[in-house]
Amino acid sequence: MAEHPLLNILKTHPEYGRLAANLASGAGCAAVFGLGEAHRTHVAAGLFAECKRTLLVVTANETSAARIAEDAAYYVKEVRHLPARETPLGGRAVAASAGLAARRVEALAALACGEKLMLVVSAEALLQRLAPPAALTASAQSLRLGQRINLRALAASLVDAGYERVDLCEGKGQFCLRGGYLDLYPITAELPVRVELFDDEIDTMRTYDPASQRSVENVESCAIPPASEAPLTARAREAGMRAMRRKPRLEAEYQSLKEGIAPPGAEKLLPLFYPEAYITDYLPEDTVILIDEPQRVEESAKLAHNNHLELVSDLVARGEAEPEEAELLGSPMKLIGSLDTPRTAMLFALTRTYGLIRPRELYRFETRPASRYVGAGEALAADIINWKKHGYTALIYAGNHAVRLQDMLLDSGVDAAVTQRLARPAVPGEILIAGESVGRGFEYPEIKFVALSETELYGAAREKLAVAKKRKPQLAFSELAPGDLVVHEVHGIGRFVGVEKLTAAGVARDYLHLVYAAGDKLYIPTDQLDRVQKYVGGEEEQARLSKLGSGEWQRTVSKTRESVKALAFDLVRLYGDRMNRRGHAFSPDTQWQRTLEDSFPYRETPDQLTSIAEIKKDMESERVMDRLLCGDVGYGKTEVALRAAFKAVTDGKQAAFLVPTTILAQQHYNTLAARFAGYPVNVALLSRFNTPQQERQALEGLAKGGIDVVVGTHKLLGKSVKFKDLGLLVIDEEQRFGVGHKEQIKEMRRNVDCLTLSATPIPRTLHMSMTGIRDMSVIETPPEQRYPVQTYVMEYTDAMAREAILKELGRGGQVYFVYNRVQGMERFAEYLRNLVPEARVAFAHGQMSERSLERTMLDFMDQAYDVLLCSTIIESGLDITNVNTIIVYDADKMGLSQLYQLRGRVGRGARLGYAYLTFLKDKVLTDVAEKRLSAIREFTQFGAGFKIALRDLEIRGAGNLLGPEQHGHMAAVGYDLYCKIVEGAVREARGEPEPVRVDTVMDVPVSASIPHEYIPREADRLSMYKRIALISSRDDVYDVQDELIDRYGDIPKETASLINIALLKAEASRAYVTQLSVRDGEIRFVFDRDAPLDGAKLVSVAGKIDGAQFAYSETPALVIRRPRSDAQALYGMLPQFVYMLVDCAILQK
Repeated sequence: MAEHPLLNILKTHPEYGRLAANLASGAGCAAVFGLGEAHRTHVAAGLFAECKRTLLVVTANETSAARIAEDAAYYVKEVRHLPARETPLGGRAVAASAGLAARRVEALAALACGEKLMLVVSAEALLQRLAPPAALTASAQSLRLGQRINLRALAASLVDAGYERVDLCEGKGQFCLRGGYLDLYPITAELPVRVELFDDEIDTMRTYDPASQRSVENVESCAIPPASEAPLTARAREAGMRAMRRKPRLEAEYQSLKEGIAPPGAEKLLPLFYPEAYITDYLPEDTVILIDEPQRVEESAKLAHNNHLELVSDLVARGEAEPEEAELLGSPMKLIGSLDTPRTAMLFALTRTYGLIRPRELYRFETRPASRYVGAGEALAADIINWKKHGYTALIYAGNHAVRLQDMLLDSGVDAAVTQRLARPAVPGEILIAGESVGRGFEYPEIKFVALSETELYGAAREKLAVAKKRKPQLAFSELAPGDLVVHEVHGIGRFVGVEKLTAAGVARDYLHLVYAAGDKLYIPTDQLDRVQKYVGGEEEQARLSKLGSGEWQRTVSKTRESVKALAFDLVRLYGDRMNRRGHAFSPDTQWQRTLEDSFPYRETPDQLTSIAEIKKDMESERVMDRLLCGDVGYGKTEVALRAAFKAVTDGKQAAFLVPTTILAQQHYNTLAARFAGYPVNVALLSRFNTPQQERQALEGLAKGGIDVVVGTHKLLGKSVKFKDLGLLVIDEEQRFGVGHKEQIKEMRRNVDCLTLSATPIPRTLHMSMTGIRDMSVIETPPEQRYPVQTYVMEYTDAMAREAILKELGRGGQVYFVYNRVQGMERFAEYLRNLVPEARVAFAHGQMSERSLERTMLDFMDQAYDVLLCSTIIESGLDITNVNTIIVYDADKMGLSQLYQLRGRVGRGARLGYAYLTFLKDKVLTDVAEKRLSAIREFTQFGAGFKIALRDLEIRGAGNLLGPEQHGHMAAVGYDLYCKIVEGAVREARGEPEPVRVDTVMDVPVSASIPHEYIPREADRLSMYKRIALISSRDDVYDVQDELIDRYGDIPKETASLINIALLKAEASRAYVTQLSVRDGEIRFVFDRDAPLDGAKLVSVAGKIDGAQFAYSETPALVIRRPRSDAQALYGMLPQFVYMLVDCAILQK
C-alpha cells in the first residue's frame, strides 16, 4: 500500500531523517524536543512506517493514548490502542460486556503471534500484569476448510480459552454445538462463524449475522484468539488450584476450576495462575519505543500504583480480596526503567531533562500548531495568499467539503486545486484541497509545510473511521418460554405451557399447548402460529387470562376497535384540515445555513440527514408543518430542530422552543447559544430562573423582534408573551405537559409550522400504519460512539462502589448513583459521603419541590457535585456528557427497559462509559428477579434482553404518541394485535375498502412437523414453526428453505411437507377457501360466503377437473371425488387444483 502523503513529507525534514536513522540502527536513547501534540502522532506514525518494526508509544493517560491511536490510524493501518484493563476488585462480577476485553486480546494476540504493530499504551496499561505471551499463543487456534477436528476436544479447549458455551451463539466470546455444526463468535471478529462438519472434517465455513442467524459469506479459514487475556492452560489451571486450595474465600472459584469451568473475573487472580509478565515481554527485541513526556508518565504510573495498593490493602483487611491482587500492577520505576533501550526516544514539548533515563542523542524540531479557522474563511484565504508568497506547501484535508471549500476560497479570490483522493507525494509549493480526512493539522516552518484538518476548519473531525451500524433487533418468537403469556387473535390471552406431539387420524403433529382462565386447555396446530403472538403490552403480572367461550375477549377486541376507529377518524380529519391550511413557505437554504451545518462537529447519522431533509421540505411548502420527530436522548434531535430554527430565523421569522422543565430549557439554551455563536441570532431563555428584569427584557425583545429564538417552559404560553412574527414552534416531550397547557399549545400551533420532539422510540410497525395521517420522522441510528458502555453485573459491596466512584473522579468525571427508594435517600447520601469523603454528594428525586430539584440538577450540571444520588428520574431527558459512570443499586428490582435507558445516560462523550448493575450480596432472589438478572446478564451483549428492553420502550413510545387511553387498550389486547387493529382503522378512516381476509384451515393427512432431532432447542423450533406459518409466497418458501439448510442442514421429509402445506394454505386463502380437507377418494374446498369469485370462471374450472362438483349449503363448496385415489395421491394433485381456483378470485385493490 502506498505511503500516506503526509508521511512522505517527513522525509524532507533533516532532523527527522537523523532521528529515524538513529532509531533504526539502535545507536542509543534519544531526547526529542519541540514536538507539539499533533506532530508527535505524525512523527510516531512516520517512524513506524519507515523502520518497519513494532513501535510502542507510552503516554500518561488513557485519553491521550486513545487520541494518539485514533489520529495515527489515518496514516497507518496497523495501529492498536491497548486500553488499561478494567477489573473491579471489590465485589464479584457475574457478567461483563466484552468490548474492552476484545480490544485488549486483539492487540496482545497480534503481538504474541509476531505481528508488527504500532501499539499505544497508557502508564497504567504499562504497569498491568499479564499472562505470559506463550499462554496466549498456546490458547489461540485456527480452523480451515478440510481440517479434521475432534469436536469434544475443541469445545473443552474453547472453554479453557475463555469462551462460553450457549444454546444460541449471538454474542462475542460464545460458541454453540448442534449436531454436526459449530457456531463460534471469536472475540475479535466482526461476525460469528458457522462451521459445518462432514464426519470429523470441516466441510464448509461461513460467517453469519448474529441477529438473524443467516449466513453472510463463505470463508476458508477462521482465527480464534482466546476470549480472555487469562486463558487457562493445563499448567495455569494446576497452579491456580494449588494456590486456591489454601484460600477458603476462593472456594467457589476452586470448584469451578475443578469442574473444568473458567471462573468469572479470572483476570484479577492472574498472579495465582501465571508467572510475572508485562507488555514489555510481548515486544520484539528491536522494538522502537517512544515515551511521551516521561515525567508525566512516571507521575501517572506512581499514582495508579499507590491507589491500587491502597485499595487492595483496604479490601484484604476486610476479607474481600487476596494479598496477591496487589501484584496486578508492577513497580513503576522498574517498568519505566526497562524502557531504556538503544531504540528509545523521549518526546518533550519543552527542553528539559529526565533523571531515570539518560539520552545519548538530542534532537530539536521547530513546529507550530495549525491555526483554527472555524467560521473565519477570510483568515484562511489571507493565510493561503501568505503561504504562496513564502513558497509553502499546504495540504488541506476538508473531508466531504472539499469542493465547497474551494468555492468559498474562489469567492475570496484564492485559487486552490481539489483532489478527492491524494495518492502521490505533495509537490513543493502547491496548495491542494483533498476530499479525505486526517485527525489534526500541524505546521513545520523549517520545511515550509502546513497540513490542515477538519478540526481546524470546522471545529472537529467529521469523518470517523467507523460508521455506526443500524441495528434494529426484532423480538422474534424464539424468546417464547414456558410460562410466558401469548395472545391468540380469536381466543385471547393464554399461558404457554409447551409444545406437545398429538396424533389425530394416524398423523402425528406438534401442537402449542395453551392454558386459559379456570384451567381450560387449548391445543393450537403449528400451521396456525401466524395467529399467535407473544404477549407484549405492559406489566405481564397485571395481564388477565381470557376465559374460553365467554365472549369476554371478543368484547375487549371490539371495544379496542371502536376506540381506535374514533382516534383514526379524528387524526384523518385533523390531517386533512392541516393539509388545507396555508402557512409561510420558507425560502431554500442560504449560504449561512450551509456554513452552520458544516460547523456541526460530528458526522450526521443517515436518519438525521433524512429527518432534516423532510423537515426542510415541509417548511418550504405552503402548507402548515406539523411533524413529529422521534429518537432517543443523545440521538441528535436537538441539532435537527436547531437547523430548522436557523432556517426560520434567516427567513426573517422567530422560533420558539417549548420544553417541560427548567433543566431541559437550560440545556437547550446552552446548546443553541453555543451553536449560533458568531451568527447574528439572538437567543433568549424564559424560565423560572429569570430575574424580573431579564424576563421584561426578553418579553420586550420578542414583541419588537429583537429576539430571534426563545427557549422556555410553560411560561411561553402566558398571556404576556407576544411574538412579532413567530414562524416555527418546537415542542419537546409534549406528553409531559398538562391538559390545560396542551390546549394552549393547540391554539398556538394553528397557523405556525410546528415540530414536536419525543425521546421514546416509536414502534416501526405503528409508524408504518400511521403513514398518511401523521407526519413522522424517526431517528433510529445511534450516533457513532467510540466505545460502547462497559457494563458489569455484580454484587454490591462498599469497596466496589468506592472504587468505581474514585476511578471516575480520577479522570475528572461525575457519577450517577441510582437508588430507587425515596424514603431512605437522605440517609443513603450520608452513607455515601462517609464511604467516599473525597466526593461531593447531592441527591435528587421526584418528590422534592420542583424548585429545589431543578437547583440541584443545575448545580450538578455545573459540576458543583461529583456524585448525584437519584431515583430513576434521570432516565428521561438529561444529557450530561461529563457523567460517565452509573451505579444502579438493586438492579434486580428494575425493568429491562428502565436499565436500558439508565445505561444510555453515560458514555455520551469521547470517553468510555461504565455501568455497574448491582444486586445485594448473598440475597435470596425471587423467581422474577432471577429471571430479570439473567436477562440483564445477556443484556451485556446484544442478546434477547436487549430486544425485550427495546420493545418495552417502544410500547411506552406508542403510549406517548396515542395517549393513555390507547395505552390501556394496547395492554388489553397485546401490542401486535393492537397494531393490526390500528392498520385496519386507518384504512377505513381514509375510505379504503377493507379486503376480505380468509384464514384457511388445512386438514391434510400428511406427517408435517419439525423433528426434535433436526432442531433440538425448543425456542428455535417454535421460531421456525412461526416462520413457516407466515409463508405467503414462493419467495418466502425459498427464504425459509435457505435458512433451514444454512442453520440446520438438509431438510427432513416431514419438514418439507410442512413448508409445502404452508404455501398451499397461503394460496388457498387467496382463493377465499376457508377449509381445505383431503380424505381417501375426496378433496373438499369450502369457500367464504362473501368470497369475490368470478362465477363463470369457477364453473369453467370445475368442468375441467374430473369428479368435481359443487355442494351448496350455507357456505359454497367444491368437492372433487376420485374413489380410486388415496389421500396421499390426492395431496400430490392439490397444488394444481389450488392454483386453478386462485385464478378465479377477483383481485381487490
